[in-house]
Amino acid sequence: MLNIEGKLIKNPQLLAETFNNYFSNIVEESVIKIIKQDNNDLSKHSYMQYLVNAFQQPFSPIKLKSVTESEIYEINKSLKRKISYGYDEVPSWIVKLSMPFISSPLIYICNKMLSTGTFPTRPKFSQVFPLFKKGNKTEMSDYRPISLLTFFSKIFEKGIYNRLLQHTKENNIIVTDQYGFKNNSSTELAIFKLTNQILSHINNKSSVCGIFCDLTKAFDTVNHEILIPTLEYYGIIGRTGELIKSCFK
Repeated sequence: MLNIEGKLIKNPQLLAETFNNYFSNIVEESVIKIIKQDNNDLSKHSYMQYLVNAFQQPFSPIKLKSVTESEIYEINKSLKRKISYGYDEVPSWIVKLSMPFISSPLIYICNKMLSTGTFPTRPKFSQVFPLFKKGNKTEMSDYRPISLLTFFSKIFEKGIYNRLLQHTKENNIIVTDQYGFKNNSSTELAIFKLTNQILSHINNKSSVCGIFCDLTKAFDTVNHEILIPTLEYYGIIGRTGELIKSCFK
């Protein structure tokens, strides 16, 4: 039940349409604001120069190794067992249990994806659900969208991730101060390092100040016109580049 212009709405179809329009408009409004800022900012035209100055060397093209049976089993093992499922209504525990029987076709699909540079269309589909955060349950602004993907799509994505991660490690692309989305790293380690640095400066009788930035809709508002050339500079070219682009379409 939602409060829409002073009226409480209960109709399921109307609720779904209202949430869909709300979540879509939030992203569009954020994107419009960013585009306006970029048009008045030199950062959009200087990001490549920043990369050249930061690294001062070309990166080797990424190497795509074929997916093996052992890798498929490791990917399957690394993914969490959940009761939720995507539009295909196949929960993760069934896929995990069936892996000895479906590993061969999965290997074929993954390698076909890598060789053609095309991510399958159907695994891109997701079911979006509004999840209540806090506050008033009748206010749309107190909900956030949750996308449920198929478990198979997560397997394909993990195969791409493994190769991108290996490439970044071999070329020292990711800075040591990044703690998110890295193995053997966590936000707890970031907090520990920050706290340790603050205490060290205080003990040395130095001044301490911090600047914290909370990005609204950070993932949804990534500028693909900047992202693609950046990935190409890092050596994500050829079939891999086409594969990454196909994920955005």
